[in-house]
Amino acid sequence: MRIVFVLFSVCFCSLVNGQYYYNDVVANTLSNQQFRLIKQAKIKTIKAISYEPSGEVTQGFSIAQEISPDFRKTVTTTSLQEGYTSTLTVTYENSLVKKSVDVNHKVETTNTFTYNEKGLPSTISSTTNDTAVGINSNEVHIWSYNANNIPASLLKIKNKVDTTFIEFVYDEKGNIGEERWKRKGSVFETYYYYYNDKNQITDIVRFNTRAKQMLPDFLYEYDDKGKISKMTQVTNGGSNYLVWTYTYNDKGLKESEVCYNKQKQLIGKIEYGYLYQ
Repeated sequence: MRIVFVLFSVCFCSLVNGQYYYNDVVANTLSNQQFRLIKQAKIKTIKAISYEPSGEVTQGFSIAQEISPDFRKTVTTTSLQEGYTSTLTVTYENSLVKKSVDVNHKVETTNTFTYNEKGLPSTISSTTNDTAVGINSNEVHIWSYNANNIPASLLKIKNKVDTTFIEFVYDEKGNIGEERWKRKGSVFETYYYYYNDKNQITDIVRFNTRAKQMLPDFLYEYDDKGKISKMTQVTNGGSNYLVWTYTYNDKGLKESEVCYNKQKQLIGKIEYGYLYQ
């Protein structure tokens, strides 16, 4: 199975271009909330089983996450069919992620986080060391907020010299409506955020240069408990998309995630199991 799933509702990848508000602030908040549920349920181990469209278990693919007894560290080990193994180690302080180290083959990525008094990220620093090609890179995100703890601006500094300024425009309810990327005073990219009546993000949209029109990158739906039940990711210039559906157990922990393509064909499925301390 070649689809990359959102494992354990945690995203600690290296910082990537696109939707900085969602990736840095929204996803970080959701991840920390999910970790608090794991802590509350006193989870010891999380294991994931991957299934092929035929219903057979994916051979050579395994994921296991071990949580320390003091709930200050998690270690996630992923093994792939090709024989590659990656390890993600995450440390926490006050139930907030402070550092993650992702070792994948010959690439090591370290993310460090600081927070303001409201538990929102102030800085996120990502350093990647690729020993295979001898390349090191660093990217720092510096966040500022308004009086309502809504992001006001972001500085993205790459390798200490390349700076992008991101400003945010609010909608009529005070939510983030636009995310504008600026360099040398000129806007070169804009993301638009749309919400439901509960102020949950439903659409992340931008101008698609290939399709020459506004198209969503992501679409979200929620269950009656406010958890994401469905996510649609638009790919290939708007000509294709993938749909993920999610289910949760009575503790709010993920039970399964299933992926379909545009033709509604099953791409793959992951089921999660939990062992308790």
